[in-house]
This record gives sequence, structure tokens and C-alpha cells, in this order.
Amino acid sequence: MTSSIWTLRAKCVRAWGILVLCLFAGLAEAETIERIVAKVNGQIITLTELDAQMLEAIEQMGPEASPDQMGELRRQVLDRMIDNMLVLQVAEDRGLRVPSRFFEEWKKGAMEQMKIDTEDDLVRQVELQGGNMELLRKRFEDGLLLQEVRRMEVDSKVSVSEPEINERYQQNIRDYSEPARVRIREIVVRFDETNELDKGEKIRRILQDVQQGADFAEMARLHSESGSAEAGGDLGFWDEGDLTEPLGSAAFKLSPGEVSEIIRLPSAYYIIRVEEKIEAKTKALDEVRSEVADAVFQEKLETQMERYIRQLRERAIIEIKL
Repeated sequence: MTSSIWTLRAKCVRAWGILVLCLFAGLAEAETIERIVAKVNGQIITLTELDAQMLEAIEQMGPEASPDQMGELRRQVLDRMIDNMLVLQVAEDRGLRVPSRFFEEWKKGAMEQMKIDTEDDLVRQVELQGGNMELLRKRFEDGLLLQEVRRMEVDSKVSVSEPEINERYQQNIRDYSEPARVRIREIVVRFDETNELDKGEKIRRILQDVQQGADFAEMARLHSESGSAEAGGDLGFWDEGDLTEPLGSAAFKLSPGEVSEIIRLPSAYYIIRVEEKIEAKTKALDEVRSEVADAVFQEKLETQMERYIRQLRERAIIEIKL
């Protein structure tokens, strides 16, 4: 059986960094006498196990969580542990086992990732995290068993049809569209209520020089009162809709090489020049078919997984003792 069921194993074994983080989190062992927080078909979840999973969840969530959020997080973590236990019980009923060489392969890769030379050094690292190699192996094997049951019971029941791909593409076509973009340079002359007329005259002289052939970038370096002056007024690329109005409207009406008229904003005069322009583009379905299909598959997979877990819970005897 092991020759056919471990289709996800190679991917898992290659993802050293992710597995190291997942497996080293929450390695503390349970005490001999331990408070039970849940029973799942007679199998127990202890307070120590829940606390270890909570630590991992808090690290991902951040320490700024409120007491109410912590209470909700605790319930979510326990629910996840119950769901995982139900799936692992399915693996046990089916007689699924993880060949020992898989853990040895992962361990070798983890040592390379962590730059650990000997297995003794790895053991010490695990012990520093409050665990042991036996517990580490169990978490590794449980992860593969969870994935394999999901593949057999959930993934295999999900398919994606061509009409579903087309519908998803049409409903989310903006996700596959690239907006028009423009690269511009600016010359900025700032004013206030005391010098608006003088500054207006200055910007008119600059525009006249540019129209008569003066280099725009050099004029920006000499006269612009903006932080972009040193770069010759270069502001780089902007997506349509991202530029302040009326600069945006002016920029997208111009062709490459064209210079705007004077644009007045509340405290500054602007002249802009379009350097490059990229037209808006929507990717054809053939270009993004696999991406769209994967999105549909993942959505259906989540729904199917929720249904499968709900069915397992309906048939299970679950006692929560929090």
C-alpha cells in the first residue's frame, strides 16, 4: 500500500523550512497526570497539548490579541485539534502507516536547512524546544497522514469543469487585468498667498523654455521644488487612478514625449512630461486557465473538506471539558 498512497510525500519532504517551523512548534511533553480538555471517540486531548498549540497560534497572531480574541482563538485551536484527531482516527482505521525512511529523509533535509552537522546536535536542539525525537517524529507522521486522508477522502472527490472555469474568469476578470500605466517626469513650483503671481510667472517661463526645446529633465534639476528634482523629475510608473487629480487625467491623455500645460494644485504649479505609456490589458482565459482552475479547485476543496469534517463529527462521540 505504501507504494501508492504517498503522493504528497515528496512535496512535504522538500518543504524543509515550513516543516521545521511547524514541527518544532509546541513540542512540550504532557505530564504523567494531566488535565483532559476533550475526548474524541475515547481518545484524549490534554491541557498541555492545547497550550502548546495555543503558543504556536499566538506566535502567528501576535501578542496584541485582546482577552476576547484569546478566548475565541482557544476555541478555534481546540476545534482544529479535534478535527485533526478525527482525521487521524480515519487513517488508523484504514491501516495507513508512514514508512520510517520518510522521517529519516526529512530529518536529513532539516539538518541541512538548520546547518546542523550531527544527529546529536539535532536532538539537543529539539530538547531545547522542550520536546524529544519521538514527539517530533509523531508530529511529522501525523502531518503526512492528515494530508493523505485528505487526498483520499476529499481531493479525489473534487473536480473542476470548463463552465466553472469560464464563470470564475468572467466574474473575477478584474483580477486578470493590468491597468494602464504611465511613467512621468514633473517640474513643480510651489507658492503661497504671498507669492502666487511671481511663482506663476516662473512656471510660465519654464514651460516656454521646455516648449522651445530645453531638456525637461535638466529643467527639473535646475528649477523644480520637489524631491524628484535630483532625479530630473522622474516619478517612475503610475497605475491609472493612482495619481492625484488633475495630474492623473492629464498624464493619461498625453502620448509619450508630450508635455502638459501648467496644472494648478492648491499650493503648487506642475508641468508633467510622459516618458512611457503602457495600455491597459486583460489576460485571455488561455493565459490564466491553470490559475483560474486552481482557484475554483481550492474553493470547492474547502467546501468539501468542511462537509467531510462535519460528517466525521456527526458520527463521533466528542466531549469537551474546558
